[in-house]
Amino acid sequence: MAANLTPQYLEAEAKYRAAKTPAEQLAALEEMWRELPKHKSSEKIQAELKKKLSATRKALQQGGKKSVARADPFSVPRSGAGQVALLGTPNVGKSSIVGGLTNAHVKIADYPFATAVPVPGMVPFEDVQVQLIDTPPVTAAHVPPGMPGLWRAADALVIVADLSAETCFDDAETCLRHLAERQIELVDGPRQRPAEPGASWRMPGLVVANKLDAAEAHDNLELLRELLDTRVRLEPLSTRDPAAMARVPAWLFRLLHVIRIYAKPPGRKPDLNEPFVLPMGSDVHELARRVYRGFEHQVRSARIWGEGVAPGQNVQLDHVLSDKDVVELHG
Repeated sequence: MAANLTPQYLEAEAKYRAAKTPAEQLAALEEMWRELPKHKSSEKIQAELKKKLSATRKALQQGGKKSVARADPFSVPRSGAGQVALLGTPNVGKSSIVGGLTNAHVKIADYPFATAVPVPGMVPFEDVQVQLIDTPPVTAAHVPPGMPGLWRAADALVIVADLSAETCFDDAETCLRHLAERQIELVDGPRQRPAEPGASWRMPGLVVANKLDAAEAHDNLELLRELLDTRVRLEPLSTRDPAAMARVPAWLFRLLHVIRIYAKPPGRKPDLNEPFVLPMGSDVHELARRVYRGFEHQVRSARIWGEGVAPGQNVQLDHVLSDKDVVELHG
């Protein structure tokens, strides 16, 4: 039986062959995995893809070879379950956060502007990874020219504030003002493009109040809570506290507003190692589209194991899925 590779898969395969960096290779491989029809005749290709994905992720986490310079260093290929970009003024601790959660080669220094270009790293969360990007700092008077494009391309944004600094309130407001001037609004909801010209981008976001271990941090934290009020979620953090750092991956995953779905071939065990990552609110039909790209019309119903259903319950294609559902598709 032929694997019936779709044009979308072949296009992603061409991107992989042309890729010059581990990050570009990983983005292409993940697109190939999404576009590959998952059935018995493609099992060999699935196995090969899994090996390539594992090796490329390992190379990316270990730093890989020095990548070829890109024409636009602020254009970062998306990897993993989603892309989260950090935003902050000088010396708030963005690089310490990325360095503490990933194997990215960030430059951590006690002087400003140590980060000159965006640096991505992969943050493991349970059975997926979230891409976290360290970025050059902004100031009240300056935003690096490529930053607004990176902000809009990301799936979520995190403002980092320094609780040890007297200016932490002004610095947080500076970041919010720069976003507002570029029509980007942080929300506690899914990412939404502007519905009409002149409208704002709605980006999932939060403020991380860093350096909670500083002497003046707790007083500044309460004042920062009053300043932000209900505009944006606030999470305190100390990069020197391993327990606090261990909570960050869950914050990042929550920001993405995605769910993980495990496909179960009929009569076989589900694949619990490579979940399909779908937007929150997706239904069985969306999963079928991802699994059988171009052939999803052949799926008529599904059985499901998960939240709010009886084990193995039959459901229709419009059944809304929940995180970690196991789904068996039927024609």
